[in-house]
Amino acid sequence: MGRKDSIIASKEGANNNIPGPNSTVDMLVAKFENVGLTLQDMVALSGAHTIGKARCSTFRSRLQSNGVSDGPFVNAEFVASLQQLCSGQDNRNRIAHLDLATPATFDNQYYINLLSGEGLLPSDQTLVNGNDQTRQIVETYVENPFAFFQDFKNSMIKMGSLGSVTQSNGQIRRDCRTIN
Repeated sequence: MGRKDSIIASKEGANNNIPGPNSTVDMLVAKFENVGLTLQDMVALSGAHTIGKARCSTFRSRLQSNGVSDGPFVNAEFVASLQQLCSGQDNRNRIAHLDLATPATFDNQYYINLLSGEGLLPSDQTLVNGNDQTRQIVETYVENPFAFFQDFKNSMIKMGSLGSVTQSNGQIRRDCRTIN
């Protein structure tokens, strides 16, 4: 049982299809729509950032924030703590949790963080400051965690069926890191 994985990988293909950490809302929407996912799917799937980490280099532009680009959605203390974390020698390999409040819990805290101006990646924070529609969805997920869980589940199922490999073009791997 399982989803078939391709027997080849393409770093270029992944880099072209996965939105970058500095993406704007328009860029995010375009990437998701190009594969058949909606704006709602994009905001729901972004909630996966409630778990995970990122290197300082991926959110460097967030450290330069003067509050103008983030509008009212900037938390100066948050930015200062990130600047401190990412300063000094060998800061390229330093990492921060995508969700500082509950980094090991799958919950709606990511969205609460966004409304507090504490989105780690610029592509996260833009969901609040870049588009009224995405901000409304974020606000819904803050007010109704169950709506987030339902939408995330449905969007993950939808995303999981994209580009599904069939028959001899792939394999269900015994070890996901290597070809059988």
